[in-house]
Amino acid sequence: MNRDKRAKRHNNKNNQQNKKEYRDRSEPLPKHSQFRPHQAVTPQQIQEEDRAIAEYKSSHQIVCPKCNKMITDMSSAIQDKSGSPIHFECAMEMVSANEHLDNGDKIAYIGQGRFAVLNYPNIRDVRHFSIKKIIEWEDRGERAAWRDEMADLYSQVR
Repeated sequence: MNRDKRAKRHNNKNNQQNKKEYRDRSEPLPKHSQFRPHQAVTPQQIQEEDRAIAEYKSSHQIVCPKCNKMITDMSSAIQDKSGSPIHFECAMEMVSANEHLDNGDKIAYIGQGRFAVLNYPNIRDVRHFSIKKIIEWEDRGERAAWRDEMADLYSQVR
């Protein structure tokens, strides 16, 4: 009870008042403040979810429209102009083919469906750069339906 000793030593009146109010409380604590443990996920639920994921993957084998190969890692896929998923590498190739790069320029993905042309004044120093051009690849206001399906399937929140 180091806390009680310190409270007395420092003559903390707030602490003493709180203790008195807590002892004198006549009504029980409200129900919403009581701890309710979460229900644990059972091994059967995990097996069912794994089965659903495997079934989804087997029935939804998506092919990249640029290279005509199957997309195995949907988490790294990006939406093309028509709204269907393509490999990230294929999107990067398409952006690189459409952009003219000067000496010291490089194309990089900067997030939120955008690519950028970066200029490095010193090619050996990758910490210092400037963004010459931002390329909007995905529409920010519109989320692809295939992303929502994947998010619902793999969501860990119950």
